[in-house]
Order: sequence, then C-alpha cells, then structure tokens
Amino acid sequence: MMHVVWLVSWYPGRRDAFTGDFIERHAQAVSHYAKVTVLAVLKDELLPAGKVEIEKTTGGNLTVYRCYYGKSKWPPLIESIFSVKQYFFLQRKLFQRIQNEEGRPSLIHVQVAMKAGLLALLLKKKIELPYVVTEHWTGYYRQSKPSVYDSGFVYRWLNKKILKQADLFLPVTKDLGETVSKNFVSVNYLPVPNVADTNLFYYQPLPSDVFRFIHPSVMTYQKNPEDILQACLQLKNKGYRFELQMIGSNNAMLVENARRLGLLDQVVFFRPVIAYSAVADAMRQSSALLLFSRFENLPCVILEALCCGLPVISSRVGGIAEVVNETNGILVESENVEQLVNAMQKMIDQYSTYNQPAIAQKAAALYSYNTVGSQYFSIYKKIVQGV
Repeated sequence: MMHVVWLVSWYPGRRDAFTGDFIERHAQAVSHYAKVTVLAVLKDELLPAGKVEIEKTTGGNLTVYRCYYGKSKWPPLIESIFSVKQYFFLQRKLFQRIQNEEGRPSLIHVQVAMKAGLLALLLKKKIELPYVVTEHWTGYYRQSKPSVYDSGFVYRWLNKKILKQADLFLPVTKDLGETVSKNFVSVNYLPVPNVADTNLFYYQPLPSDVFRFIHPSVMTYQKNPEDILQACLQLKNKGYRFELQMIGSNNAMLVENARRLGLLDQVVFFRPVIAYSAVADAMRQSSALLLFSRFENLPCVILEALCCGLPVISSRVGGIAEVVNETNGILVESENVEQLVNAMQKMIDQYSTYNQPAIAQKAAALYSYNTVGSQYFSIYKKIVQGV
C-alpha cells in the first residue's frame, strides 16, 4: 500500500479540537485509499519550558504523530526565534522516527505551505522525495487580514519557494489557484475540494413552522456578522417571520448589538462553539445557510450545508461561486446589505422551488470522503509513477 506522510501547519490538538479540522477530514478521506501518516508539531504554552511530549494515535490506515513543545522563559523576541528553531528540530526528528516505525514514504503531502512545507523542500533536495501542497488559506487574497502580502520578505520568499518546487499545487478551489498564480507566484495547479462527512451531513426533511437560517462561524471581521444583524432587522421590519441561529462565538459585543436592535432571543439566537456532530444536527434542523463574508476561499460549512440539502445565501467572494448557483442558492455582493435582505426575502418566498434532495445528492457525490480521497490518490499515483 502506498505510504504518504502529511506535513501539516495546522491540526487539531489537545488544546484546540477545531483548528485544522478540515485538514484532519482530508487525511481521513485519503486514508481510505493509502496509508497516511500525519506529522504535526504543535506549541503548547501550558507545558513547562523545555518540555516535549509526543502522542501517537492510529485508526485504520491513518496514523497521527502529535509533538507538543512548551514555551521558553526567554523574552518575546528571543522566544519567537527559539520557537521556530525548536519547531524545525522536532519536525526533522519526528520525521526520522516515522521513517523508522512506518517506513519510507512514497510521497510527502504538505497541508498549508508555511511553515510545514520547509521540511518537504529539504527532503526533496536531499533524498529526492516528491511532494504536493494543498492550500486552504484566505491569506492569499489581498483583502484578507492578515494576508501573505503583509508578511516579511523572508517569509514570502520561502512560501513562494515551497509552492514553486512542489510537484503539484492543489488549492481547494480554482479561484485560489488563479489568485496564487496571478498575484503571488506562478505555479501549475489542480483544484481538489474540501470534504464533508456525509455520515453526519445528509438530507433529512424538516417539519417546521418557522423559516430558520443558520450561520456557523467564528463571527470575526471576516465573517461580517454585524451586517447580518442589520439585514435581519430590516427583514423583520418588513413583517417576515423567521429566525437565525448563530453558532460558534461568545462575542459579547455582538450579542449586545442584537439585544439593542431588539433581535436577541426573538429573531437571532446565539449558541457557543459546539461539537462537529452537533453542527450537523443543527443544520438538518435548519432551512438555509446564511453567510456574508468580506473575504473567503471556500468555507467547509457551505459544502456541509449543501450535503444536508440546504440552499445557501452567501457573498460572492473567493471560490464560493464555483459551488453556489441559482439551483442551490443566491449570491450577493460583499457588504451590500440591501442585496442580502432581498436574498433572504427571496429565499423565504421561493423556498419551495429548491429541490433539496437533489442538492444533497449532488453535493454528496462531489464532496464525500470517497470522492475526494480518490482524487488525491489518483494524483499521488501519477506523481510517484512519474506520469
């Protein structure tokens, strides 16, 4: 069986079960077709200075090595330098252990170029081990905050080199591939989408007497939740009866804003971060997904909502237009609240025109573990065989 080592810049760990969970799902999808070993070096500031802990977990064809290291006692500037050196030292050391325990890999798969991809560069130069890079990061869009263009010269130079030397660049959308190639570094690319767990996200008819929008997000500046509240207020003032579930944040200012507008616990209901399976349950109990981001690549929640048969309202940013069209949703211009209100009104008025079982069936065929895992495996084989 083909063995692929994944070098990841983000991955769920003991302190954060959500950062990089989309990468974890990618790894699970590929493990249906190949032996996957994930190498994740993660900083744990609760560990004593100088302390290193390694956890190894195995399930089926997926093995994950998580290496945690603590914060030093040096001042901030020296600490940042120490942290980078420690990261690369531990990454190289753990890769050697993986080779000893799991065998030499056929290929390296980098998930998010910086900083994990620097080891892939080294391995390609020293032992001619090919590698591919998957990118999800919105930071390649100039309007993103932060963005790669705000980084220092050395960071940008190394990032470009990782992408340029890769055997293939695999952005999760065509738009991201075009953006990177046009604005950052010219590379050949082949889009492979994110995945949705169709065992959790699936169509289930909803018996409900109220139209329910759902908005799962961290509700930061990027997601523009303040304007979503303004749109809800305007739609409510038009006499529409509906509710919005906002899941994933304890933003006190946002909650107070909803209270001030007379929306809190009447139209808008806030829920804190919940388990992945609970998000799926909430989606199946909703009517439509509502996003209004200022910038995005392609949020996984869109794919998951479509797998549940939910039509989507979203701003037309990043690669979202590649998956949302008139058959499964409505796109509006970013920060255009009037368009958002009109889209919400249209969604409620014309909801019966959406073929929800068909939306779910098509999405599941495109974004399931088997589909995406198979795409990656086909790419791996061509690269290993030199095709």
